[in-house]
Parts: sequence; structure tokens; C-alpha cells
Amino acid sequence: MASRAFPPWFGWFLESRLRLRVLPPATLVARLPLAPDFVVAEIGSGTGVYARAVRPRVAQLLGLELQRDLIQQARARDTSLTQVQGSAMSLPLRPASFDLVYLVTVLGEVTNREGALREMWNALRPGGFLAVAEHLPDPDYVSRSRLRSLCEGVGFRFLKVEGPWWSYVATFQRPR
Repeated sequence: MASRAFPPWFGWFLESRLRLRVLPPATLVARLPLAPDFVVAEIGSGTGVYARAVRPRVAQLLGLELQRDLIQQARARDTSLTQVQGSAMSLPLRPASFDLVYLVTVLGEVTNREGALREMWNALRPGGFLAVAEHLPDPDYVSRSRLRSLCEGVGFRFLKVEGPWWSYVATFQRPR
């Protein structure tokens, strides 16, 4: 069952020590398929806590966030982040223009997950990667098996999953 978007007034939690102990930015970076020439999009970039860790390791990073208040919080922390307002249901991204699209505890909040995954498929270059991070205590947590079923259902090829069941990153690929 889909939930509602993360409340902007709770943005402080995205930067909290508790959350960052469950999935430290360095751990996410280690689990993502990154390369210095990659063009990357983070869907649901929130306050930019993970974007700040990923950006130095890629050529370009675009954060997409539904809520303007969270974009403002991200900009207050780092004015060099590139973020746009938009929905996972209708990505304002050029087709086949990204090497990697990643999400951290976002997919469970999307009302039409299959539709959003199709949008991500379209934004990825053939051979591009989709990485989905999920962790507890997120109330919209998506299990590994459910995630794999959703992603394979729209055509992604499963590559790997890293981390314990309660804090994992699953990586998929758009076939060439």
C-alpha cells in the first residue's frame, strides 16, 4: 500500500545521526555503481544528504524532489547542489540521458510504483543502472522480494543486493 510523501517539517530526520547510522552516506556510495563520467539522478533527494556524498564521484548529479520545502532545506546546506522540483510519476528528464538513477527510501511513498519505474527506465541509457536503497524504520519500507518483482516486471535485470535485509541497496540494469 502506498503512503504519502515525506513531511518537509520532518526534514531534520533525514540528516539525523540515527538515520545516518542505519545507512551512512559512505556505505551508499560504496554500494552504488558509480564512475567519474556518469550522469546521475537521485529521485527524492530530500535535504541532499546522500547527494552531497555522491556528487564528487560523478560527472553530474541532478536531484529531483517533489517538495519545494525540502529543496530549500537542501540549498541551505549546500548551494552547489542541482535540484529540481518534480514527481517520480512524471520525470522531467530527457529520455536515455542518465547512467544511474537511484532512490533512498522513496519508492514506498510513490502511489504508482510501476509507472514510476517505467519513467526511470525511460530516463536511463541502455545499459544504465537503477539502484534502490531501503531501510528500516521507514514506514514505507519495500522488501527485497517485492522490489525485485516490481523492477523485473518493468524489464530491469537484477544484478545484486548488498547489505542486511533491514538496510540494503539493490542494483538493477536496463538491458542494452
